[in-house]
Amino acid sequence: MSILGSIICLGAALANAGISILAVWGGLQAIRRELLRGFISANPSAADRTMTILMVGVPMAGVAFIGMLSAVRMMMVAFGLG
Repeated sequence: MSILGSIICLGAALANAGISILAVWGGLQAIRRELLRGFISANPSAADRTMTILMVGVPMAGVAFIGMLSAVRMMMVAFGLG
């Protein structure tokens, strides 16, 4: 039974890691395809550009960090280290 639990936990860890990777990839795609084009057409100031990038990048980094942290913790539990 513990082997089955470990396999399930490893699967959940891989799913969390995959979601983190996809969140970062999607955020970067949004920055490249949408934000940068908006900067060209709207011509905002440097402060506005910086705040926009930070308002997109900080939550994206937070999601990736928490997802990877939970994936590592799940892997530790699956291998009996935590």
